[in-house]
Amino acid sequence: MFFRLYKYSLLCSARERLFIFWNLIFPIILGSLFQIAFGSYTEKEVLFHKIPVAYVEEEGADENFAQLLKTLETDNDLVQVQTVEKDEAEQLLREEKVEGIFYNEAVKQTETEISLVVQEQDINQSILSSILEQYERTYATLLTIGKEYPQGIQAAAALVEEEIEYLEESSIGAASNNDMLNYFYSLIAMNCLMGTTTGLACAMKFKANLSALAARRVIAGVSRFRVLWPDLAANISLQFLYVVFSVCYLMFVLHVPIGDQWGFLLLTIFVGTLLGIFLGFFVGVAVRLPYNAKEALCILIMMVSCFFSGLMADGMQRLIDRYVPVFSHINPSSLIVKSFYSLNIYDTYGRYLENMGTMAILILILAVGSFVVVRRERYASI
Repeated sequence: MFFRLYKYSLLCSARERLFIFWNLIFPIILGSLFQIAFGSYTEKEVLFHKIPVAYVEEEGADENFAQLLKTLETDNDLVQVQTVEKDEAEQLLREEKVEGIFYNEAVKQTETEISLVVQEQDINQSILSSILEQYERTYATLLTIGKEYPQGIQAAAALVEEEIEYLEESSIGAASNNDMLNYFYSLIAMNCLMGTTTGLACAMKFKANLSALAARRVIAGVSRFRVLWPDLAANISLQFLYVVFSVCYLMFVLHVPIGDQWGFLLLTIFVGTLLGIFLGFFVGVAVRLPYNAKEALCILIMMVSCFFSGLMADGMQRLIDRYVPVFSHINPSSLIVKSFYSLNIYDTYGRYLENMGTMAILILILAVGSFVVVRRERYASI
């Protein structure tokens, strides 16, 4: 009986054109507009790519700097080096195919001079300048120690190695902290919470004073929960598929770097969908208002929740975290957004599990409250 009711409920819900537009098509349209608005900015200013650089080395120059660039290219993915002649390097810089040119020139028989030439001063050029400054300081320090305290040269080299390892181990994660992603995370959260309207529609099918279908279900000789479970499961499944399709569109069509941990991404989407469905269902069965008023209330809750997670204004979630942290810990949209951020930024899953646990508690409270109201609801006459 469960699977037959599940099938019919799934078919009925899939034919609701209004839900198809708002829960599937509208997030795709909004995501496309976000990509048009922020895509070029994100690509140029936020996401980090290997810095293309030209390297010109004269005969007799010190090869230590060339070895450093090779290490930064192969082990750290920081730069992309092209070893070329001087004329070709200048041509590449004029055509903006490289961000800068490193010149390694032999000044004296035992000394070399390394210089950097750039066309403009930007983040990438600052990184290249920092590489050169760090190398010159380290080289000068080791040279002085080698002349004055030759017995301590090995200890000094070991300290330099420890400093490099410390900086590598302090990384906050493999993914970049892209502030523009907050809009897309909030969009996915809104898509999950659009299930409130679906959950409300499901609740209306069990309000005998508001629906003829609900009246027939109430007077039927079958427990209302045996009919309720397949209906809820069908709506959850359909909303989950809508959100997954939207996320796939963002990732594979618009190339938004949402993340690569698919198992946890799907789990977050599923839990967020459950939260949206049960929030709408609770409003439907517990709030004594006409259907249109309940629908407006669900939309209001969804939009307010998404506003405070940063969908309309960047930085809003940080303000809420600072001044109203309690609300941030129970705001459904913020919990979904912070779950995505936790997967993308942190190497551990502590914060992710904390957010998911909070959502699970909210789902349990809404589900138990809804079922208690449904179980106790009685009608003197229909």
